[in-house]
Amino acid sequence: MIIYRKTLIIFTLLLFSLMASWTARAQQPANDLVYTVQPGDTLLLIALRYNLTVTHIIQTNQLSNTIIVFPGQQLTLSGIPVPTPTPTFSTMPSPDLLRPTPSASISETWSLSGGQTYIVQPGDTLFSIAQRYGVVAINIMVASGISNPDMLQVGQLLQIPNGLPPTPTALPSPFESIEFSEPMIAQGRTQVIKITFSQIITGAVVRGIFEERPVSFLGNGWQWWGIAGVHPLAEAGSYPLSLTATLPDGRQITTFRNMIVISGSYQTENVELNEEESQLLNPELIQVEWKKIVNLWSQITPLPRWTGLFHYPIEDTSVYVTSNFGTRRTYNNSSEISFHAGTDFGGVAGKPIYAPAAGRVVLAEPLTVRGNAVLIDHGLGLFSGYWHQSKIIVTVGQEVERGDLIGYVGSTGLSNGSHLHWEMRVNGIPVDPLQWLEQVIP
Repeated sequence: MIIYRKTLIIFTLLLFSLMASWTARAQQPANDLVYTVQPGDTLLLIALRYNLTVTHIIQTNQLSNTIIVFPGQQLTLSGIPVPTPTPTFSTMPSPDLLRPTPSASISETWSLSGGQTYIVQPGDTLFSIAQRYGVVAINIMVASGISNPDMLQVGQLLQIPNGLPPTPTALPSPFESIEFSEPMIAQGRTQVIKITFSQIITGAVVRGIFEERPVSFLGNGWQWWGIAGVHPLAEAGSYPLSLTATLPDGRQITTFRNMIVISGSYQTENVELNEEESQLLNPELIQVEWKKIVNLWSQITPLPRWTGLFHYPIEDTSVYVTSNFGTRRTYNNSSEISFHAGTDFGGVAGKPIYAPAAGRVVLAEPLTVRGNAVLIDHGLGLFSGYWHQSKIIVTVGQEVERGDLIGYVGSTGLSNGSHLHWEMRVNGIPVDPLQWLEQVIP
């Protein structure tokens, strides 16, 4: 009876707490609007701009893909909080300040150190805390090491930096503008970097988070662009990038910009293998095959072969994903955790596989782990792989166009069922193939 009464009291207190929270939210003034997604937008950027949560936008719009949005897509943004003054601040930051500009991100001269700490209270959101202190929400995320703004916990200690960063310093000549396709980018996505110069240069390169692989650029003298992959296991946070331009006289000018990496919110799965399949996890077998593949995608051709959107490698009328890119994976419930470097499409053995974009075949042979495999070089460090085929149609050196037949779905190599594993690499870094179906790059 005593235990029952205690439980009833606790439940009653929780109910009153929830009712108070609901009442406070109901009384908070709010706006609704239909937002058209702009180039470079992500769900997190939109949420930060309008003081909403990513989860709220996903639920309101019933989005099935929680990572990708595309330019021109219309989203309903309901319940946008109307900023109200606090005793400490006479005005609140404009919602536009919550979205870093493509050419600035966070100034390299500003430090996230200093400020004060705050303990998360019931009903708090990252955005309400940012408003209370008059700071930018993303700066609290970076200072506190937060990768998902929807996962605050009561009692969590946050670092509140000292106000807004100053206006970024002017770019050194000949840099005129620096644009990231995604100023805040999720793990496993492809970043497009565009640089405009005030005079002709002969070369550009970016170094930083990209596993020490410099990003090669393509340009016409004044305007240059390059692609870079963010590893799906990269730690969330702020990363400095160095951007170097080479002038016609050989001099090099370097500037810096920060890039924010956020969590990709990947799920986990366990793959059950029988005894015969488990033998293919032998480290020696994996290493020999790995060296062969790495040697191929390390040979960068200087010009892109693809144009426009990539197409599905199998008929999109029958596409269904059985394992998503980036999923944290274990085999036979072992303690060792890896990740899925591609996207798996289920399918009956013998279903045709097509080249999703133009390129040149650099591998077409049976491999121990990847089974019957094809690797296509699309230029500028971009490669796509097609593993576990039942039959290969193409040969090494063959030029393929979008829609050309390259093989058939199978279950060869380390596979416990008929499927196509579609993998994409940018300078050797695995990236989400589905992004290339939704976004024209560059």
